[in-house]
Amino acid sequence: MRTILFALFCLIGVGTPLSAQNADSLYARDLLPVGTVAPDLIDHEGNVISLEKFRGRCVVLDFWATWCPDCRKDIPEMKKLHQLYDMKGVEFIGVSFDQNQETLNNYLEKENIRWRQVSEFKKWKETKLSKDYHINWIPTMYLIDTDGKVALATVEIEKLKEKLKTIELVKPELAGQDKMPRFVGGMPMLMKFLSANVKYPEIAERFGIEGKVVVKFFVEKDGQVLETEIENSKILDIRSAKFERLSPLEKSNLRNLAKQMMEKEALRVANKLPKWEPALRRGKPVRVKYSLPFTFRLR
Repeated sequence: MRTILFALFCLIGVGTPLSAQNADSLYARDLLPVGTVAPDLIDHEGNVISLEKFRGRCVVLDFWATWCPDCRKDIPEMKKLHQLYDMKGVEFIGVSFDQNQETLNNYLEKENIRWRQVSEFKKWKETKLSKDYHINWIPTMYLIDTDGKVALATVEIEKLKEKLKTIELVKPELAGQDKMPRFVGGMPMLMKFLSANVKYPEIAERFGIEGKVVVKFFVEKDGQVLETEIENSKILDIRSAKFERLSPLEKSNLRNLAKQMMEKEALRVANKLPKWEPALRRGKPVRVKYSLPFTFRLR
């Protein structure tokens, strides 16, 4: 029987790293205390970005610069946090101490950094933001709670990660304004659709080859599924004495062929997906990337 399952830091002029164990004790002592109402932000044109409009949801403020090695080192982890918490309602704002707008924009594009950025494009110590937030070290991170008050001030991204796990991310009245796309009817209906449409590749079934394919695509603002492509794929197991009798070259060719056929089948079915319920960000439909796994198992 066969089934298909779907299943440190940077001080001006100093590049010496510090252990995370003592970083806050050295460089977070003068940061705004917990419970302080977070000051508003300001951009290079003098425009005030009021944090009042974010009340009801947490805000992550990341003070950094492209020229800071330890800031750049934190970028991959900050990307993961943004990916995990943006669609849960958390607002991410980078506060850059770069002096050149083109340099900043080029770096954001190169590193695919998608959260909003604010900068005065002045020397770090000359900025109003560094004074308002008592920034003596970068990277520095603040977590602002749903009431607009400082919940965490740290130079250690691990502490930010842990705090985000326990804090109220959004007020109950804002719940539902941020969500990932959803197959109409939910996961049970998605499983039913896949079970009815996916066919086990004949060559893989005949030689007992099992595998997994992940297809990525965009769910558009109107729910359409577009731009399907293979994200990754692999052979999981081979359950056939017939396969073991083949030569090494024949085994290699067969594995590759089976994987190609699984990829082809997963793409075929992904391209048949009907409209989904679109993702929402701050209550508005948005285009998002989604990954869907297809696991081919024999029983």
